[in-house]
Amino acid sequence: MHGLIFLQLQKFAQKQVSPQAWEVLLREANLPFQSYSPARAYPDEELTALIGAASRVLVKSSAAVIEAFGQFIAPELLRLYARLLNPEWKTLDVVENTERLIHAAVRVGNPGAQPPVLDVVRTSADELQLIYTSERKLCHLAKGILAGIACHFGESITVSDEACMHNGDPFCALRVTRTSGAPNTAVVAGHETVIVARQAEIGAVAQPRFPFLQLPAVSGDLGRLGDYRVVDFLGQGGMGMVFRAIDGRLERSVALKVLHPHHAAEPSMRQRFLREAKAMASVRSDHVVNVFEVGTTADLPYLAMEFLEGESLAAYQERVETVPLNEAVRIAREAALGLAALHGRGLVHRDIKPENLWLESPGGRVKILDLGLARERGPDARVTQTGVVVGTPAYMAPEQARGGDVDHRADLFSLGCVLYHLSTKERPFKGTDILSSLMALATHHPDPPRSISAAVPAALSDLIMHLLRKEPAARPGSSRALADSLAQIECSLCETATP
Repeated sequence: MHGLIFLQLQKFAQKQVSPQAWEVLLREANLPFQSYSPARAYPDEELTALIGAASRVLVKSSAAVIEAFGQFIAPELLRLYARLLNPEWKTLDVVENTERLIHAAVRVGNPGAQPPVLDVVRTSADELQLIYTSERKLCHLAKGILAGIACHFGESITVSDEACMHNGDPFCALRVTRTSGAPNTAVVAGHETVIVARQAEIGAVAQPRFPFLQLPAVSGDLGRLGDYRVVDFLGQGGMGMVFRAIDGRLERSVALKVLHPHHAAEPSMRQRFLREAKAMASVRSDHVVNVFEVGTTADLPYLAMEFLEGESLAAYQERVETVPLNEAVRIAREAALGLAALHGRGLVHRDIKPENLWLESPGGRVKILDLGLARERGPDARVTQTGVVVGTPAYMAPEQARGGDVDHRADLFSLGCVLYHLSTKERPFKGTDILSSLMALATHHPDPPRSISAAVPAALSDLIMHLLRKEPAARPGSSRALADSLAQIECSLCETATP
């Protein structure tokens, strides 16, 4: 990889995190502290390690980090190669001539560099098709650079994926279209479309304010909360807000969940948040997101959790469309092991669904996420009011849909819905709205998976239908027993696949 890329990555880290971020990234990537020369090429593995480290520090996926980095370096690339470009050119003109001019110059000036091969067809004044080929598969970097070029020229573009090497295609095919109007904000929509706003408009987007944070100790941070440097706002739900933060004691990045200040004044909400957080912190499993600390600072309850690289099961299903059957069984088995850890501590998750099952990179290990609805079993532990329906209707157990008492068997029903969807590509209980979904849960009896797909073994089809029984007592007795049954099916699938 060209040394210039490493120098720009250093600038990117210092701007996105802090002036000391480069040393943190090198340490996180297990690389020695060194200076990179723009006249040399370096092993690809070093860049991969640094991107992975940046992903962990920034609490973003590797793809998102690479795209953001691409947008960051685009102006510098345009400056370096300005002598090769026609001053009248705009975004599509530069892209159309990148292979012929810029990449050719890179190969001559640095024989060790290996820029991607670009094949561009200009279909109209406002559109082109770009075929990207590279063993490195850094198409996300290309998308980011496209976004950065558009921002540089004050133009708006959309980039649509028509093929991608990450999906098994031999090349990436991108359709780049210049649009007449500029959107209000920068939007990245997965593998479908990237919409880039004008630079001035991006800077005009209002940032949320957090008056409960202490003044930042490092320039560029949002502030401090106890021993944590709060560096980025990730999102919020009905109960709390989530930040990316750095534990100043261990220099470890965490996801910091803080109870909404208006809830912190309510004793029942504080009780619920802290009780659930402490129960979650007691769980130790390779298949449940880890909680490092639970506490209160400035009268505001918080919990610090690990952050993960990878994607949700929902995103994975959407990306690959058909999940291999042995992979579906493995995912369900690991989810069952995570549930066994939760249930062993007296917790019921109550919202098992593809969005809450995380496939951790690089091996796809399952981690159960979002225990915001989890609670302890038993009447003495009840904080949520009886009769209130909580959860996601498409994956909710019938007794949960009625707003009654639930135990660990409700989670087994939900996991059965997930496994049904994985093995058949159909949801067992369908509805156009919440009411019809709840009605389906109460009255509909789904067809056995094997009747939908002959590839589903009889043992797996029967187990899924066992999980989807309306009465909790008719379902498997425990998540551990379910994991054992799935392990046997997984072994039989492996034996069948072995010639």
